[in-house]
Amino acid sequence: MNVPIDPGMQEFIDEKLESGQYDSAADVVRAALTVLKQQELFGDFRPGEWDELLAEGERGIREQGTLDADEALNARRQRRRME
Repeated sequence: MNVPIDPGMQEFIDEKLESGQYDSAADVVRAALTVLKQQELFGDFRPGEWDELLAEGERGIREQGTLDADEALNARRQRRRME
């Protein structure tokens, strides 16, 4: 499959390759598609929200033990509706 890439995206890919984070342009595209898939499955997070949620979860585990994953996901969905 060949996909045309606009110059801005090509520059971004080149920067990622130059940084050493990725070995190939295909690796950069795969990483981007993985993020897109996660967003579609789990919803978008505002900048920093994921880190905040992880920290909140770790605090909760230390203080209260573990909780049911379905309950946690439902609580997050309710919080998002209130925003």
